[in-house]
Amino acid sequence: MTIADGDGARTPTVTAPRQPRALLLAFNHRPHDRVLALAGRLLDEGARLDVVVLSEGNWAELAGRPGLRLFTIGAAEKRHPLLRAERLVVTSGPRRVAGGLGRLAGQSAAGGLRRRQERLSRAFHKRVFMKAYTNVRPMVLSKLALKRLSELDLDRDPADLIVASDALSITLGWQLARRYPGVVATTSLDPPPLAQITAAA
Repeated sequence: MTIADGDGARTPTVTAPRQPRALLLAFNHRPHDRVLALAGRLLDEGARLDVVVLSEGNWAELAGRPGLRLFTIGAAEKRHPLLRAERLVVTSGPRRVAGGLGRLAGQSAAGGLRRRQERLSRAFHKRVFMKAYTNVRPMVLSKLALKRLSELDLDRDPADLIVASDALSITLGWQLARRYPGVVATTSLDPPPLAQITAAA
């Protein structure tokens, strides 16, 4: 690019190189040490790093690093209609019924009835609901994350690298790879250096 000065002479200008951008998908509640190491490596390579997580809690050691942004979706998952319905039908609804029956039966029966209800609710949640929910959870998390990712504006400012770091994030990684076919997308926790990726682009 050149700029003409007042005399009409052209002065070349140097544009700053584009800072590489990486997107890390990490949906496990406790990220593996290798995932944290990859995030640190990408930041060391000068990347702007966006990390989609369920909770920021286990990312404290990287939280102050420049170039890092965390996007959480855990609270949105708790508000999802499937989980809200399960809480209403399995936990809070039966708790209210048991409380009402306990008041009618007397104080001594109330404690035993409440304990049985809580035990049954926990057993149903663990053995029935969570087994079924596990099958659809990657799709639920993917939809929730896609809503948050609109804030990243990947169409205007594309990522150079997308890493799906765990089994729960592979669905979202696959969807993003289809949406942005020119971006390097991988499940490897040892991707090529960003300098190599951007040089090949």
